[in-house]
Amino acid sequence: MQEVVNIAEGIRIVKTINQTDRAVKFDTNIRKLNIQLHFSLSGETDFRIIKGTHRIHLNKELNSLFYFNPRSIIPIDAIIQPNSQLISILFSLNALHQLLDEFEIDFSFFTTKSSQKKLYKKRIMTPNEAIVVNQMFKRKKESKFDGIYLKAKVMELLSYYFDEKVIKNIDNACPNLRDDRNVAKIKKARQLIIEQINEPPTVEALADEVKLSINILKKGFKKIYGDPIYKYLLNYKLELARQLLLSGKYSVKEVSYEMGYSTPTHFIVAFKKKFGITPKKYMQG
Repeated sequence: MQEVVNIAEGIRIVKTINQTDRAVKFDTNIRKLNIQLHFSLSGETDFRIIKGTHRIHLNKELNSLFYFNPRSIIPIDAIIQPNSQLISILFSLNALHQLLDEFEIDFSFFTTKSSQKKLYKKRIMTPNEAIVVNQMFKRKKESKFDGIYLKAKVMELLSYYFDEKVIKNIDNACPNLRDDRNVAKIKKARQLIIEQINEPPTVEALADEVKLSINILKKGFKKIYGDPIYKYLLNYKLELARQLLLSGKYSVKEVSYEMGYSTPTHFIVAFKKKFGITPKKYMQG
């Protein structure tokens, strides 16, 4: 199933759900929509560029893709695997500038003068991005104001996404991350706390495990992922809980214990503080 919403001239949102047992193709070769943001909410998606000469894979570890091509037509197809969900935002360059010009944001790196090369970057969504993407994905057409709602969400998402461009120049902002080995160690630290999500190690133990000083680990983690270690983990845990509730396979009580909460009450309080709604009401839609 695919739903396409044009929220402004040159800006299109495409929501794709593949509940079948076979892969489906999403052709993104839309004239003049030469900036693409793709977010994989579940499952896996493969992007085939120039008839498969180059491939980009999205999954739960690297679930967002930014793609820019200065040419008017982008030869890229998305192959959405079974039991997968994908939401895509497609722009023209002019539309992006018109949307954001009033805020005096420098997007010179998008101009054809600055680059004749295709640009792409894939990474994991930040917790803030994940919240907005899921709100957009779950939103059902309810009124004539839906276009305004989605346009506002697109702008909110862009504010989070392009703020992360500082990561691209992170060696200037944080000298301790100039060493690729340090970045790899910080990514390993993230993986370790996720693997031990209900009983995460202390910062001291984590730093010792990845062979970094506590100071470099804490500063580097926040610089890369946008939040301190345990705030990031809490957001990750609640986002995971939200996905479990959305699946409809688990009760609030089951999810609370799965996420390591001592009582469902503690989980409900944390969930409402994060998402502004109780788990039960969220499940009811």
